[in-house]
Amino acid sequence: MRNILNKSAFIFLLILIITMNVGTAFISMEYIHYLEFSKIIFVFGIIAFNFYIFYKVYHNDKLHLKDIFIIILLILGIISYLFAYDKSIALNGTMGRYEGLRTLFSYYSFFLVASTIDKKHQQQLMYVLIGFGILQILIGTIQFLQIENILGYDRSNNFSTSYRFASGTFGNPNFYSIFILLLFMYIWSMLINSPKHKSVNLILFLIVGYGLFIGNTLGCILTSIIVLIISGLTKINKTNYKKAGIIGGCILIVISALFLGLKHLNNPNINNIFRRNIGEITRIFENGLNDSSGNYRIYIWKESLKKVPKYYKTGIGIDNFSNINNGTYLCSPKECFDKAHNEYLQILLTEGIFTLIVYLIFVGYVIYNHIKKKDKDAHNTGLIYAASAYLIQAFVNISVIQVAPVFYIFMGFIMSESKGAKQ
Repeated sequence: MRNILNKSAFIFLLILIITMNVGTAFISMEYIHYLEFSKIIFVFGIIAFNFYIFYKVYHNDKLHLKDIFIIILLILGIISYLFAYDKSIALNGTMGRYEGLRTLFSYYSFFLVASTIDKKHQQQLMYVLIGFGILQILIGTIQFLQIENILGYDRSNNFSTSYRFASGTFGNPNFYSIFILLLFMYIWSMLINSPKHKSVNLILFLIVGYGLFIGNTLGCILTSIIVLIISGLTKINKTNYKKAGIIGGCILIVISALFLGLKHLNNPNINNIFRRNIGEITRIFENGLNDSSGNYRIYIWKESLKKVPKYYKTGIGIDNFSNINNGTYLCSPKECFDKAHNEYLQILLTEGIFTLIVYLIFVGYVIYNHIKKKDKDAHNTGLIYAASAYLIQAFVNISVIQVAPVFYIFMGFIMSESKGAKQ
């Protein structure tokens, strides 16, 4: 029965991953709306929650600390819903986002189910995710290069031809880049920490790195550089300096050659990536941070922080940031915002300080469980790289229903690897 439950959890997550990727494609083609997609995610969440309850009862398993964290987060979510400015939004999520209480419940349930999966099935699911990632990069390349004719097929009127940067089927380069970032960091660990399939992992690393580049999301690109440097330095301390230097040098040469080649292609989008990102970094170094930095993120954060004294207890309500300015949007001189563009500030303002504290302790607990594990392998370390990258980029980005489930699945995998699938 134990083996059947493990395989059932694997099949469930496999179907969930496939459904999510097919769902984003259907949304992009306007076959379904985000509301329908969120309802599908909620159905999966109900199934996941009931499966986990059955799993616990069958194993006569007591509550673990991770279970208690999830219970507390759910209780705090319900409290935030009860005191929400708009309870309908708190339950279902704001239009176009749909990350209300139902969706958060689903994320937590996916985490719990993922924590029951053994390493063999985790790796199989990672192969599936990487396969979908390569498909997203292929679609993103067509969008990025604005290819209008493929083997005689005229796609000049296709829904994606207007995109300037890669967005895959996610509808936004930021969301696409977060998904690719998770895979990029996992593959990086497989490249530097696994003795097997070095050539394959190097090829995947370059492909997914290219995919991250064409997404042109500065927050994700800088995050990848930070994690690459930190993990690379850690690895050098544990391995032969000469060997590490040769590997690092080869990767640097290949990446530099690819970037220089891309820069000299006669493509305005490629040139714009270099001009836009380097220009933004240069302006920050020359003038420091100002209200317009990060597409007016600094301005929105400053204005959002002014609302903390009013909403710090229970928040204005889950996903109610669009009501944070006395029932209306907070707007910069450029645009209006329905999210804080900082996940931690978003949680503080919409769910309250207690939820933020519990959430931070929760993710810290998951990471700590990996750190104290003695026999860390490339797979589990890759999950930590990916989770860490997500948590870093979360300072400048938003949680979205297309990607957040993958993060929670990764977190569940880490917990399973830390103390065994029965945890």
